[in-house]
Amino acid sequence: MTKGLMRFRFIDQDRDYTFRYYPNGSVDIIDNATNAKIKPKELSGPSLEFYAKKNLLWIKAKLQEASRGKAG
Repeated sequence: MTKGLMRFRFIDQDRDYTFRYYPNGSVDIIDNATNAKIKPKELSGPSLEFYAKKNLLWIKAKLQEASRGKAG
């Protein structure tokens, strides 16, 4: 699951962001209205919660991948 780029999109009435998680752990957050990069510290409310949940999903996938590598 984490061998490549993971993309997620967050849309609510005020925001439209694309989150791109890279295999090395970096993330790009793009404001689709302006095509500008957003820093995680600029997020708030529902978009911050979305970011946190997807970040945890990414970490979980990396941990599962690592444990499969050790078991096999």
